[in-house]
Amino acid sequence: MAAHNGNKEYLANRKRLLADSPLCHWCGQREATAADHLLEPIRGGSHELDNLVPSCKPCNSRRGQQFGVQLQRERTANPTPVSKTKATTNSVFLGPLLLPPQEPAPIFAKFYKGLTLTEHDMPRLVTTTESSQKSAVTEIGDFAKEVLGVDLMPWQLNVLHGLTSMDSNGDYLHRVGLVSVARQNGKTVAIASLVGWWLTTQGKARGQAQTVITVAHKLDLATALFTYLAPILQTKFNAHVSWSYGRMVLTMPDNSVWFPRAATPAAGHGYSVDLCVCDEVWDISEQAIDEGLLPTQRARKNPLFVMMSTAGTQDSKAMLRWREQGLRAIDSGEQTKLYFAEFSPPPTMDLMTPAAWAYANPALGHTLEMEVIEAESEAPNRNAFLRASVNTWTATTQGWLENGVFEALKSDDPIPPGGILAIEVDTDGALYVGVRAVQVGLKTAVTVAFVAGTLAETWRLVENEIALAPTLRVAITPGLEIHLPPNMERRKTIVGYRELLKWTAPVRNMILENRIYHHGENQLIEHCARAVLIKHQGSVALSSTRSPGPITLARCMVWAAALASKPQLVGKPLVVTLNR
Repeated sequence: MAAHNGNKEYLANRKRLLADSPLCHWCGQREATAADHLLEPIRGGSHELDNLVPSCKPCNSRRGQQFGVQLQRERTANPTPVSKTKATTNSVFLGPLLLPPQEPAPIFAKFYKGLTLTEHDMPRLVTTTESSQKSAVTEIGDFAKEVLGVDLMPWQLNVLHGLTSMDSNGDYLHRVGLVSVARQNGKTVAIASLVGWWLTTQGKARGQAQTVITVAHKLDLATALFTYLAPILQTKFNAHVSWSYGRMVLTMPDNSVWFPRAATPAAGHGYSVDLCVCDEVWDISEQAIDEGLLPTQRARKNPLFVMMSTAGTQDSKAMLRWREQGLRAIDSGEQTKLYFAEFSPPPTMDLMTPAAWAYANPALGHTLEMEVIEAESEAPNRNAFLRASVNTWTATTQGWLENGVFEALKSDDPIPPGGILAIEVDTDGALYVGVRAVQVGLKTAVTVAFVAGTLAETWRLVENEIALAPTLRVAITPGLEIHLPPNMERRKTIVGYRELLKWTAPVRNMILENRIYHHGENQLIEHCARAVLIKHQGSVALSSTRSPGPITLARCMVWAAALASKPQLVGKPLVVTLNR
């Protein structure tokens, strides 16, 4: 939620603006639910009606992200020297990243007073919690201060608010949370605060003894948190602790229990769990989560499943899957059962600069010094540094586009219906995606049409696209052709690897020549950024097997953009004879 949403003048004028349920000023298709500033307050814009236009959630989100990137580019172009002096308050010492003083703290600060927040205290990517009425962040922050002797940093309080946001009935808005931040920023303390608060308060609050499981990919890492927090709970709350290695357990006086375990498919068998926390989920298998841990919460009322981690590799299947779901939720602008927050640099930034590092390290100026990251950056393994210290999914020198090139093509120009809809199923066979491309003047517009979980849902969403544009054509892979509904047969074009070899290079040229634009969908940008090229038969193509994560949307974009940009011969050719 935008910081100015607490301004009375803004709220009053937004209510007036939206009174008649207008359509979005930007896309002209969806009902408006927000009020956009034509000139942002940070640039001196007012909250008066003349400076406000109605906007739908997706357009509002895209414009906000675009404005943030624009600000960062300006700051990068005119950098302020980095001070090596620690901040005396809860503010960061990185001058270029400071928000203006007139901007109030984000919504969670009303639950936890006295915080001064800066831009890099906030996740770059975060799902919405707009319907939140309250959270447990104040109680957790108090536990950390009074029991652990720690003042939680703004970023920790920020994500703890998101993880524990509740509706008016006290039920969690998000049953699953994924928080991603670079190493050494205080994940362990944030987890300890959440676990300790849960064990000391929730048994009484819920009228039932609680079961907590914390896991990591290795037992010694799982027990590290236990050996930190358990003695404190033992001393201050009279908890009973069993220290038998591999079978450690803490029991509270109200019979609430805590088990630290290695993350295996059998980790949660036999338990019914209220709170489950997975540390460094990038190295935890899908089987451990899907078969060992998530099923343990089926019979519990209002449970919470939390994952915290740095970025992973192409083998981090579980984390990649949840992250993709988070990106879809951000792109849609809708609130889902997943809370996703990621501290990472924007795609347009040079990843080897202090300005980029600040986005991934919100503990800078609190418990972390820039000199530490600078020293880490000199290590010979650059990919390891980018993953662990910059929280970036490992890039590759074989990528088909340079960093930030595709993201820079984001535009507010409308994307009309119709054109080409390319459809493919991902390599796991779990998701069906559709990317639509349409020729608009001299440029080709591309957009994510849908991401679906079943074939039935896929064809329903395709029918919706056809209803908007009866001339829409569909490009599908051979594996999907056999499932194509009969009424779509006349619209189909078969595409596959041969077409990727034929069209990858031309579409890349279209991107480099600024002949493509999009609306800034995070998932599409990510897929294009991580796509790896391979050479075959004298040409190049995008490789799903060599890319560090899914690239299904990028492949569909190549097919759709290539087909949509081809000149179409309509009717009979006109022959003109000039008499001389």
